[in-house]
Amino acid sequence: MQIKFYLDGITNTIYVGNLSRDVTENLILQLFTQIGPCKSCKMITEHTSNDPYCFVEFFEHRDAAAALAAMNGRKILGKEVKVNWATTPSSQKKDTSNHFHVFVGDLSPEITTDDIRAAFAPFGKISNAHRIGQELEG
Repeated sequence: MQIKFYLDGITNTIYVGNLSRDVTENLILQLFTQIGPCKSCKMITEHTSNDPYCFVEFFEHRDAAAALAAMNGRKILGKEVKVNWATTPSSQKKDTSNHFHVFVGDLSPEITTDDIRAAFAPFGKISNAHRIGQELEG
């Protein structure tokens, strides 16, 4: 299980959207690694009516920032991609100084969001526990 903590709004992960259905994780990694070393790429294709999107994680924040600047609006396989910082959806910025957001993926199907909450409870208040395809707000 891979665990990521994002503190003080600093992240090394960018969102890449408006992708062609022909784009693969490998293609994204090939393109974005030219800007800086990438740690991972996670393609999301579960929404059949929407275009696929992905999250690209860099080892360094500066490389993620450079990728955002260089790739936003570029065409990949004929579609103009949208690149932004990966964030949790919210209409207003919340004070996160006393709690953390936890994103967990690649878990066995029998692991529930309650299991995630229990696993992270010793570390403090969790405002959101995310699992690919499942969101729990608290």
